[in-house]
Amino acid sequence: MTADSITDHDHDHSHDAGGGNEPAVSIFSTKVIGTFVMGFGAGGAIAEYLWGNVFRSSLAGLLVGAVMAVIMYAAMKVLYSQQSTSLVETGSLIGSPAMVVTEIDANSIGQVTVRTGIEAPTYLARATAGKHFAKGTTVVVVATNGAEVVVDDVKN
Repeated sequence: MTADSITDHDHDHSHDAGGGNEPAVSIFSTKVIGTFVMGFGAGGAIAEYLWGNVFRSSLAGLLVGAVMAVIMYAAMKVLYSQQSTSLVETGSLIGSPAMVVTEIDANSIGQVTVRTGIEAPTYLARATAGKHFAKGTTVVVVATNGAEVVVDDVKN
């Protein structure tokens, strides 16, 4: 058995109609269906033991399975709604002040820390046209290039 065969393969994170990026829980999730099957089996087995009637046992299994699936669906919905993201799109950093963490030479990459609310992520940074910024210098983000930012003097 490989590590891949024992990992969770529940990839039912669909997106809402509004085009948001929030994951949505599906009633057809493998977790919800698995919970229904488990409830159906357990409820049916207990009912068969108590009543000895296949029809009643099947109905009891369906009822217990449905109740357990609804509980699992609700629990997953609560858990997924609690998720958050720390993703900051670099385009939103333009105009933000930054502190040089690693010296930026005219033709090399350095690092800056940009304060975004309560967080201060560090980004790879380049200086504008031949400028040099020493560690500790306050600069401003003027452009982005993927996950990299371009910085310039604060006065510009």
